[in-house]
Amino acid sequence: MAAASSAAFADEPARLGVAELVRRCEEIVSTYHAGRTTVDTHTDEYLSEHGIVEPEDVCFLQQVMYGCVRYRRLLKIMTSSLFFKHSGETQRSDATLYTVLGYLALLRLSELGFDDFKAIVLSQERHAITVFLRFLFDADTLRVWLRPEWMKHYEPSFVEDELVGKALTFAPQVQGVVRVLEGQAAAEASKRDEEAAALKALAEGRGGKGECTVPEPFNLTAPKARLLPPPEETIPIGFKPTPVPPTTYVEPKRDREELERRKDQNRIELRAKYSDPKVQPFRLKTLERPSTFEKVKAELEAARDAECDFERSGHRVKPPPAPRPGEGNVRLNAAAILREDSLYRKKQQQEAEKLQAYEQELRDSTEYYEWRARMQQHDKEEEASAVERRRIETLLGEEAAKESKLRKHNERVAVAAAVKLQVSEGAAQRRRDEERARLEKEARVLDVHAQRDKPALAIEEIAKANHARASAMREEAERLAAAAAEERRAEDERRRDLIQQIRALELVPRKRVVALDPTYIPNIGVLEQMSLAELRERLRMVEEERSAEEKKKRERILAAKASKEKELKARLSRLSHIREEAAKDAARRVEAAKRVEIEAEEQRHDRLAAAQLKLHQEIEAKRAVRLQEEARLAEELKAIKMKAQFLGADASAVERKRMLSQRQGAQREAMARQDAIVEASSATLSTEAKELARRRLNLQRQRQKHEAFLRDYEASAAQATDAARHDEAEWQASRQMLQTRLGLGLSHAGKAQVATKELGRGQSNRPNPLGLDESAIVA
Repeated sequence: MAAASSAAFADEPARLGVAELVRRCEEIVSTYHAGRTTVDTHTDEYLSEHGIVEPEDVCFLQQVMYGCVRYRRLLKIMTSSLFFKHSGETQRSDATLYTVLGYLALLRLSELGFDDFKAIVLSQERHAITVFLRFLFDADTLRVWLRPEWMKHYEPSFVEDELVGKALTFAPQVQGVVRVLEGQAAAEASKRDEEAAALKALAEGRGGKGECTVPEPFNLTAPKARLLPPPEETIPIGFKPTPVPPTTYVEPKRDREELERRKDQNRIELRAKYSDPKVQPFRLKTLERPSTFEKVKAELEAARDAECDFERSGHRVKPPPAPRPGEGNVRLNAAAILREDSLYRKKQQQEAEKLQAYEQELRDSTEYYEWRARMQQHDKEEEASAVERRRIETLLGEEAAKESKLRKHNERVAVAAAVKLQVSEGAAQRRRDEERARLEKEARVLDVHAQRDKPALAIEEIAKANHARASAMREEAERLAAAAAEERRAEDERRRDLIQQIRALELVPRKRVVALDPTYIPNIGVLEQMSLAELRERLRMVEEERSAEEKKKRERILAAKASKEKELKARLSRLSHIREEAAKDAARRVEAAKRVEIEAEEQRHDRLAAAQLKLHQEIEAKRAVRLQEEARLAEELKAIKMKAQFLGADASAVERKRMLSQRQGAQREAMARQDAIVEASSATLSTEAKELARRRLNLQRQRQKHEAFLRDYEASAAQATDAARHDEAEWQASRQMLQTRLGLGLSHAGKAQVATKELGRGQSNRPNPLGLDESAIVA
């Protein structure tokens, strides 16, 4: 089994590693030429040539190839910007690698997952990947460098949401990967420096024993410092600055040394002072004497704690006094008073509406409630009949479901046969389509080979036109640059003149005296302009008006509050009176309900006692009848047993007859087996001839049976409907009979007559426990 499993694993195609998979993607993208072959053909040829058959690797390579071809403009803009911005840190030979990684990072990072993308990134060269990640996942690069160019070829929503937005979402995680790559690069650089230093020390002889060679510098001529050219025109300053004092950059060494010396001296004096025992904190002799202060303190605290411990002291705490009924006063707030008053007002309104309705209609709602009770009872009876009707309909539905299931099975068999026929026809049509597609592809390949030289000629003509257009654009750019330089020189001259004029104006001294006049009105052409004095006066008048308004408002609030309190007191007194009257009415209703309940209980006890007495009498009567029947049956059983004893006297003759019957049966069985073998051989020969005719007959019978079943089903449905109506009538009759049997609505004489009839019916319908015929038993 181990050998078989190893052979099975050997047959499975090996998956490519991460670095190898990226290298394959780079190679398949770089070897594709759009003018020579198609994407599908190139991908299939590359996979078959390199023997890549693992499904996941094949799918990954195909997706990368298609994506790089489809988004070649987007990726071209990205790589061009990268080489332009980081020209000193990147190589043109890595353009295909940046294209593949850019496609994975911009368009497939959400599907790929950041962990797999991190594995792909860490499998490549660190410096190139670090520069790429810094460039691509930078907000400034995405919004300033790439976004304007992408929006020239793609929709703004696609650029904002799918490209820039998703890239910035993964930016924090990418920064962590960049830090990891930088740490690894720094570790490798330090390792290389250490190795170089060790090799240098070994070359200089510092790594071994003996004298080492000391290098001496060459006696080279030191280069002279280049002098800056003098300015074309010196701008006069207009004043002479004061020179910097010489003490600004001179360090006061003597003062600092003196300060440090004083600090050291102070530390020495302080340490000597506190090391003297005479300067230490003094100690009192009273503290060293023995004392009972702690003991007395503990005893005093224990006594105070004992006074507070009521459970151990033996004193029983008196329970809080219970309030007597009717003495507890609950203080209600305004919301509770208004809520209770609204509730009582609603109740009074309802009672007034009832009285008004009674006065207008001259009736109350008692008749309505009686009618509603009758209707509810009628609804219950209708519901019971509906339940029985639904039960019958369920049985009919079950039969219909069985028939439908059989019919559906036959239809599925027919559909399956038709589908098989269609599948076979579709397979034949598919083979014909594949053959036609193969011929069309071969013709297309021949056409591509015939048209292969034309793209090269077109590319050459386009290149010549591009060179001519580039030379023209270069000349135009040079002309525009010369004109811009001339404009900048003229602008510099104009600015230099303005600066000189401004400095000359600043050197002219001016005296500015500002005096404040509170009555001055600035006439500057705006609305509501006024002097400072007028503004202050108006402010004072507004403040007085506001204070007067506030005083009036406070008085209105106090008056409203007083009226509200008065209204609440009136409502509270009315509510108290209503509550007292309601309590009295509730007590009266409770007493009346108790009396009604006691009377109902007494009536129920009387009715139950009468029913129990009647039931006891019926049970005793049935018991007497059952005992008489059991005695009669016992006598009959005894007579049957005696008859059986007489019949068992001739048992030996019966045994001989049984043995003879067994031998004759064995002979008949042997003859029957021979006849069965002969009949089976003849039936086998005739069965094959009759099988075809029987199948046709069966199909015809099934069709006839189905039609007969439909007719029977319709007849049974009609019969079931009639039976349901008959059952409902019987149920109503049985219900009426049950009411009559229980004596509901009958007098005592009628009840006795009904009981006599039921007793006679019970004797005529009594069961026969032994299953014997009474006439036979009597005989």
